[in-house]
Amino acid sequence: MATFTFRFPPVPPCDHTIDQEGDVLLSLKNTNAGFAIWDETTVPEETQGTPAAPKSVVFRVSSHHLKLASPVFKAALTGVWIESVVTKEGYRQVTTTDWDAEAFRIFLAVIHGRNYQVPHAVTLETLCKIAVVVDYYQCYEAFSFCSKIWVAELRDSIPVTYGRDLILWLCVSWVFQVEDKFEVVTKLAIETSYERVRSLQLPLPGRLIGAS
Repeated sequence: MATFTFRFPPVPPCDHTIDQEGDVLLSLKNTNAGFAIWDETTVPEETQGTPAAPKSVVFRVSSHHLKLASPVFKAALTGVWIESVVTKEGYRQVTTTDWDAEAFRIFLAVIHGRNYQVPHAVTLETLCKIAVVVDYYQCYEAFSFCSKIWVAELRDSIPVTYGRDLILWLCVSWVFQVEDKFEVVTKLAIETSYERVRSLQLPLPGRLIGAS
């Protein structure tokens, strides 16, 4: 009787498997990078007392889903860049940096359609971190539905005075095109600010930055 031996490529080491058949190992470096720093001496409440994030996290993902959701990933994976090269093990290696690890995991889960891995609600801090990633990779359409759910859960948390949280709301409402919220927070920022409106290195409309 004939016997057959099947040889499968070794499963690559990774911290999060977004797609079990994924052909990309996406390495996230410097996950401890500061975010939307308002005051060097102030730490956001939700990060106080939490363990330090690992400096590097590896995700197993699908090149098909990355290219479908993001023109930035599509250019990297189909051009002459090193990311388009397939290793002898059959994987492509992509590196990115400075994103929050949990926000990036949620971002990848959404564009892969892994709904069970996507939370129904997130904090304003996390939502803004996701928004920055979405804007960078230009994945607006993929987040058109879930972003509305997240924003709705936070609808009662809009601050009434100028400060860091109001700037985070500006970013969230601008990136996810929540027009009614954007109008409200823009008006609040201009009317209550005691200085030129800060960008905190977030994606915000140029006409607003520096307004007072």
